[in-house]
Amino acid sequence: MKRAKRVLKIIGIVLGVILGLVGIFIAWNWKALSAFPLLPSGYEAKELCSCLFVEGRPQPDCEAFIRQSVVPIDGRSFDMEGKAVTVTALWNTRRAHFVSERFGCVIDGSGK
Repeated sequence: MKRAKRVLKIIGIVLGVILGLVGIFIAWNWKALSAFPLLPSGYEAKELCSCLFVEGRPQPDCEAFIRQSVVPIDGRSFDMEGKAVTVTALWNTRRAHFVSERFGCVIDGSGK
């Protein structure tokens, strides 16, 4: 019985240290970690915009080219007249629009 208590105490200490280290890691890298949810929607919006309006490829080809399976994409919308693409992923919506042949597409706003 005494040995079981000692083992449980050691396990508790190890888990506490691990949780503490994870907390320190999250606090240390909070700026980068909090920016991550904006990346998938921004990446896909910019790439789709560039594929459609800079390269002039058809929409199905662009969607097949951009398709990835790491982060689920909740929605895409295309504004062909305004030359813009809006993508929603990880509860964040990002919009990219065509500027010119020289500058290509840019992502609108800061995303926050």
